[in-house]
Amino acid sequence: MTSAPADQRPVTATYRLQLHAGFTFADAAEIVPYLATLGISHLYLSPVLTATPGSMHCYDVVDHSSINAELGGIDGLRNLARTAHGAGMGIVVDVVPNHMALDAPQWRNAQAWSVLRDGRHSAYAHWFDVDWDALDGKFGMPVLGLPLGDALEAGELSLDTGRPDEGPAHGHPVIRYYDHVLPVAQGTLGGEADGQAGAVDGDRDVAAVLERQHYRLASWREGDEVLNYRRFFEVDTLIGVRVEESDVFEQTHRLLLDLHHEGVIDGLRIDHPDGLFDPRGYLHTLAGHLRPGTPVWAEKILEEDENLPADWECSGTTGYDGLAALSIALTDPASAQSVSRAWARIGGTPDLDDVVDSTKRGTVQDLLGPEVNRLTRRAEQVFPDRSSDDLRAALGEILVKLRAYRAYVHPGEDATPDAARRLTEAVNRACTAAPG
Repeated sequence: MTSAPADQRPVTATYRLQLHAGFTFADAAEIVPYLATLGISHLYLSPVLTATPGSMHCYDVVDHSSINAELGGIDGLRNLARTAHGAGMGIVVDVVPNHMALDAPQWRNAQAWSVLRDGRHSAYAHWFDVDWDALDGKFGMPVLGLPLGDALEAGELSLDTGRPDEGPAHGHPVIRYYDHVLPVAQGTLGGEADGQAGAVDGDRDVAAVLERQHYRLASWREGDEVLNYRRFFEVDTLIGVRVEESDVFEQTHRLLLDLHHEGVIDGLRIDHPDGLFDPRGYLHTLAGHLRPGTPVWAEKILEEDENLPADWECSGTTGYDGLAALSIALTDPASAQSVSRAWARIGGTPDLDDVVDSTKRGTVQDLLGPEVNRLTRRAEQVFPDRSSDDLRAALGEILVKLRAYRAYVHPGEDATPDAARRLTEAVNRACTAAPG
C-alpha cells in the first residue's frame, strides 16, 4: 500500500523542530525515521529564511530572498523535504510576516539599511511602519548607552569606511558605534569628497555629520520619546513590516511560495498575525497564492469568550486554546486554595481581575511607552482641544480594560458587532475605573 502524497496526507500529529546552526536540516533528516515510529504526520520547522547570524530561534529574519545558510541552505531544505516525504511525512514551515531584524550591524538588513541611509525617500521606506512626522522626518534609533552628547564626548562614535565583508556598506562612509554600523547619506559628509566611495577622514566632525542623517541616535533610556517605528511587542531590534503592501508581500513571501509550489513545503504556520495591520486581509492574500487545500495555522491568543474570527482563511490556531483546556483538565482545583494563601502571604490580592489589571497597567506604562505615545499622537489629531496627558491616561486605561488581544476594525467597513462590543465594554470599564 502506497502512502498519500505529503500535501494530501491528513495532519494528525506535528513535531516541532527548532533549527539553528547546531541543529540543521541535515540533523533533522537523521531523526526522521525515529519520528516516523512516533506516528508523526508532519515536521513543523521553525523559520528557515536567513536570520541574524548565530540566532537560536530564527524569527529575526534579515533576508527573505534566501534560505538560511547556517541551516544548510536551500539544498539542505530540499533534501530534508525529500527524506520526510519519503517517510510519508509533510513539511510545515513557520512564516514570519510581521517583523524583521534591526540589530547590529545594521547593514545585514538591506531594506532597513536603505531606509536609514535615505529616510522616507528610500525605495523601501514603505516596507516599514514608521511614524515619520513624530521626529520631523527622522528615524529614531535609541541604541546608545549614553545620551548622544555624552557618547560623542567619550569618543564612542566614529566615522569610517565600510569593509569588504560589510555588504551594502562596503566602500561607503559609515558611522560606527561598537557593533553598530550606520550609513552616511550622500551629500552629508561635507568636503570635496562628499558622497564618494573611498577612505573617510576620521577627523571630520561626527556630531555635524550625524545632524544631517535621516536617523536620530539617542540613549536607550530615551526610547519612549525617540522610538517611532512599530516593533514586535517591546523588542526594539524587531521592526514591523507592512505586508499589507502588495509588493512587500510579494518580496517577503516569493521564495517560500516558490518552494511550496515546487512541492518542498506542504503547510504554513503564521507567526503573530495579530501584529499585522490587517490579519484577515493577509490570510486572504496568502490563500490566493497557495495550492488548494494547503493547511495554514495562525498563532492566535484567544481569551475565554473569544473565537477565531470566522473570516480568517486558515485551518485554525496553533493550539494555545487547546493547551489552556488541557492545563485546566490536568490541574487539581484543590490546589487553588494553597496558591491563594501563599499569594496572600506576600501581599497579593485574592482578586484575579486586580492582578490582571495591575500587570497590564505595568506593561502599558513601563514596556509599551512608544506605542502609547503613537496612539496619543493620533488621538490629538481627533481631539485637538484635549491635553496630551489626559488623552494618554485615557488610552492607557482603555488598553488595560480591553479583554482581548485586539478588536478587528477594518478601514472603510462598519465595526462588527463583536468588535463594537469589545471596544464599548473596554471604554465603559475604563470610565468606571477612572471617571476623570
